Amino acid sequence: MENNYYIGIDIGGTNTVFGIVNEIGEIIFTSSFSTNEYKDPRDLVKDIYDKYINFINTKHIQASGVGIGAPNGNFYTGCIEFAPNLHWGENIPIVKIFNEIFKLPAILTNDANAAAIGEKFWGAAKDMKDFVVLTIGTGLGSGIFVNNNIIHGKNGYAGELGHTTIPESNRACTCGRIGCLETFVSSRGILQTYQEICAKKNIEIIIGDISTKDIYDLAQKGNKEAIETYKITGEVIGHSLANLVMILDPEAIFLFGGIANAHPILIPTISDVIDSNVLSLFKGKVKILPSALMNKNAAILGSTALFYL
Repeated sequence: MENNYYIGIDIGGTNTVFGIVNEIGEIIFTSSFSTNEYKDPRDLVKDIYDKYINFINTKHIQASGVGIGAPNGNFYTGCIEFAPNLHWGENIPIVKIFNEIFKLPAILTNDANAAAIGEKFWGAAKDMKDFVVLTIGTGLGSGIFVNNNIIHGKNGYAGELGHTTIPESNRACTCGRIGCLETFVSSRGILQTYQEICAKKNIEIIIGDISTKDIYDLAQKGNKEAIETYKITGEVIGHSLANLVMILDPEAIFLFGGIANAHPILIPTISDVIDSNVLSLFKGKVKILPSALMNKNAAILGSTALFYL
């Protein structure tokens, strides 16, 4: 892998980040774009290419391939398929677009899979064979390693934990269904929970004026409504993870993404709920941990590590 460079792309519902990664997992260049500003994904890829060319012309290096992590990214087809938080249509041949514009090999996977692969190669899961990475941000995804292999599933769709339904929710999801876990465990879900708690107490808030980080900051300062919001979030995801633990028996579950920065108040609740809802033989067996790559663009690292699998 000496002197190899790969381009890592993390396409998110809000922002797209890309970086150039060397063979020891160092991101030597990074830039970002607002995904929502692009009506056509080809225009986004062209802008990424321009940034890439400007950088390599100054450094005299050449990348060997492009790894892409995206919502509903299908490893087998190279397409982004029916991604509810993107607005480019139902079936986007993103690998073909990158091939045509970059003239390089390209590999696609689900964004949560990319984060899990990043955790495996460069993070805290290096010595683990069985673990799960939850990506909590605009939506909720999961990347799953079983017996040292990332799980894609028969059709490339494995890991849609965010779109499993839960009894706690009657909220509409961006996927068009009702009651998905993501309607509670995501930035939108947390904001809605906080809004509902405040409304019951006749506390007026304007959602556009507050973020999930603001709510977390309030919780750290002792605000009762904010603390309750994150307690409910931790309980809801804990119930779902209890089922996942009994199915997969993982060594660890990692929290990754913007919402995961609230792990100091989320993890104790999640752990307690899991242990209260699993069979006794599973109690205390799974570690709930923040990603070791929380502030290191794990999805970029993971998408480039696709070339090392």
